[in-house]
Amino acid sequence: MRSIPQRLGSAIPLFLLALPVFSHHSRSIFDRERVITIEGIVTKYEWTNPHVTVFVETETDAGDTVVWELESGATTYMRGRGWTSEMLSPGDHVIVDAHPLRAAGETTADTISIRKADVMVVDNGVTPAALERSESDAVATDSLAGVWYVPQNPANRKFASYPTSPWSLTAEGADALATYDDRTMNPQNACGARTAPWLMTWGIYSIDVGDSQISIRTEYDTVERTVHMGVASHDGAEISNHGHSIGHWEGETLVVDTAHFANNRTGNARGIPSGPGKHLVERFELNPNGTGLTYRFNLEDPEYLSSPAVGELQAAYRPDLGFEPIKCDLDVAGRFLED
Repeated sequence: MRSIPQRLGSAIPLFLLALPVFSHHSRSIFDRERVITIEGIVTKYEWTNPHVTVFVETETDAGDTVVWELESGATTYMRGRGWTSEMLSPGDHVIVDAHPLRAAGETTADTISIRKADVMVVDNGVTPAALERSESDAVATDSLAGVWYVPQNPANRKFASYPTSPWSLTAEGADALATYDDRTMNPQNACGARTAPWLMTWGIYSIDVGDSQISIRTEYDTVERTVHMGVASHDGAEISNHGHSIGHWEGETLVVDTAHFANNRTGNARGIPSGPGKHLVERFELNPNGTGLTYRFNLEDPEYLSSPAVGELQAAYRPDLGFEPIKCDLDVAGRFLED
């Protein structure tokens, strides 16, 4: 089991599941300069949030049996890359490349790739087939209602910030970012949900359109946002983590205005808090060919942002993916936080 060339022989090409993981916790706990290779048998496959985890039994050079705990991304991210809850099973023989924890002797790692014989290759440097849609495969719609997918890619990472920010910060905002400790200050470590606009920057979400309200539900963090249509102001609305949203149509474009946000240590982005003055305006506009939508936002928060933060993302219409929200598991969320 320890000799990869002897075991695999001519079995290549192999199944390569590429995992550039963007976790809820800091990646600093893993040694990004080291790559280890683990060959063994899958003993357990956890399809959970905020991380999918694969447990692999292998042997040490001394002949001892150990089980490695191999972390991957959230289910919505993995589904977008073609993963399913049935993709791996106990008994599967796999080869894993991963970044180990910095602490010596630990059997936990951050997965880079998993290879499994006799299955098609998905390479880290190539967009997985699940993300590619040719014109012949693309499905068009004439409504914002349905399932939408935003891939997590380098162009979207800026919205997560930490340890730097592309936005203009006030002195309070800059100080908050500089003193941020992801392992102790991130609400997601206790299954706290992200808020918009960060919430909307990757993953799968569903829009249900009604006359008096519109519902926007996200797979990741299992958030349901209610947009009250035909309401003129936020007067009298309660303060909450996701604020109070009112909406109107400008032609075929849905405009969502959200205020009354609660204070949140990562309310604007990872490391950047939000205050009571946070005000968000979002625009959801169906693209001309109906196969995607353009999401734009304008974010103001005078306590932490010295000027408005603006952004634009593309979401693909993907009814084939379905909508599968899986709640955060508190035990999984809290893993690897101890020194």
